[in-house]
Amino acid sequence: MQRPAAYRSWVAFAFAAAFVLGAIVMVRADALAGRPVFGLATIALSVALAVLAATVGLAGLLRGRRETPDEPEVRGTWSHVVRLLVVLAVGIGAALAARAYFSPVSYGVFGYYRGDAVREAMFARVPQHRGKMMCAGCHTDKGRLHDKDVHAGIECESCHGPGTAHIASMRVGDDRLPAGAEDFAGHVKQFVPHTQEPCLWCHRRLAARPSSFPQIDPAEHFAFLGVSDPATPCMRCHDPHQPLFLDRPLREARLHPFIQQCRDCHTEAVDAAAARPDDHPSVFECRYCHAELAADFAGRTHAPIGCSRCHQFHRVSDTAGRIVKNRSPEFCLLCHRANTFRGAGAPPLIEWPAHREAQGPGLASAVCADCHMDKIHGYTADLRRNAVRGAP
Repeated sequence: MQRPAAYRSWVAFAFAAAFVLGAIVMVRADALAGRPVFGLATIALSVALAVLAATVGLAGLLRGRRETPDEPEVRGTWSHVVRLLVVLAVGIGAALAARAYFSPVSYGVFGYYRGDAVREAMFARVPQHRGKMMCAGCHTDKGRLHDKDVHAGIECESCHGPGTAHIASMRVGDDRLPAGAEDFAGHVKQFVPHTQEPCLWCHRRLAARPSSFPQIDPAEHFAFLGVSDPATPCMRCHDPHQPLFLDRPLREARLHPFIQQCRDCHTEAVDAAAARPDDHPSVFECRYCHAELAADFAGRTHAPIGCSRCHQFHRVSDTAGRIVKNRSPEFCLLCHRANTFRGAGAPPLIEWPAHREAQGPGLASAVCADCHMDKIHGYTADLRRNAVRGAP
């Protein structure tokens, strides 16, 4: 006897409910396990079958409503679709059982792959990067300079490349080779930058970079310093291990509130002193807090270069950074050391240390600011108090 269409429709709805329930159970199991026990593909398949079953059931109900007593159902049956749903349900159940049996226990621990593969890869592959602590084990002096200056957070291998082969070639077993050993002649050398480009990877001026990050336009930078050869490498002035030659570690520099500058919003040149609309966001200017120093500095020789050329801001968080207050002569010599690549338009240049030695034996340890502070700015009472207290 042929069953009515409504009966078959409710059977299809029952299958749809079963598939939905199965999807809910699989989602819950994945959530509790914290990993894809069943996985998105299986859950999506169950949902798709639920939609198919619900569609078949709905079509059966709509068809039954169109039939009348005078026109009995003679246009076929939906029973073959119901049988198909049964076959699919059995097939999915068998597939889930096989998947549960054959899937490794570690599958899904870290993602949609076998978790043990991570550990196996760690032991099967030799690490190519060893970290700056390993470098400092041999290059002690360079490591000490690197850790105190503004590149302290940069790994050595970011500039010099992977160090595993270099380190391995410098050792015999677990013992480091003695200095001067013949084996040094064949050791694997690290890459040493000799051009501008490795520095410009990070320091080329780009609109996408925050203004608090040190950036330059090479042509503009060289024009300011009177550099005659545009191919002059950055290393002629900056030691990559201590680019600013800080006289104390950067982490000891004074903490300062976050600085918001014009270039954080404007990519084109903007006059920082120009009038702004009433609803314009706040922009940081040194004179807002250091009015006495700013007024004094405006009449000094160094006024055209701006405060931030010497007192550079290095961001350490979303709300604060460190302001450099540097008394190292090497820092001043970044602009004022006489070199063969300096030409017309350069700042006043000196020979160092001959310049200091010529001033007399009593100035053997003097720094530039001891004699030339009048070219920069005076001191405020607050600065004097901080100096007495020993603040950086």
